[in-house]
Amino acid sequence: MDHSFHHCLLLAQTVFQKQVVLEAAEHGLLPGQSKILDYLLSHDGCEQKSLGEAFHLEAATVTGILRRMDEAGLIKKHVKEGNRKSQYVFLTEKGRKMAAETVRPIMKSCEEQALEGITEEEKAILLKGLQKIYENMTKGSKR
Repeated sequence: MDHSFHHCLLLAQTVFQKQVVLEAAEHGLLPGQSKILDYLLSHDGCEQKSLGEAFHLEAATVTGILRRMDEAGLIKKHVKEGNRKSQYVFLTEKGRKMAAETVRPIMKSCEEQALEGITEEEKAILLKGLQKIYENMTKGSKR
């Protein structure tokens, strides 16, 4: 494959995300829901706006994804005392089970496939490089 850097980065992200979405769909999850479930396993009870910030999504997009997740019984939203403007998102037992027993194994499987044949040293370099790219691309950005 003889592509430019940006093309390779976009292709890798696109096929990885497509695989995650396809596998998650087999379990009834809609696009966007798997990454939010995964995030909430480590950030249960976070503010709704922090989900948008974590994934660089517009507030309306997050609201739509969360509405469908709430309807499916995966999450509940609450307003905490003293902060009526902010909604906080919590996993339900169904959502926690889906995240831990379905989403995490899908992510792990996709990561293993993506990193097949790549040494631990190469993985460390790749991760460090991707983190630096993210930092560079978000420098001075409001998101």
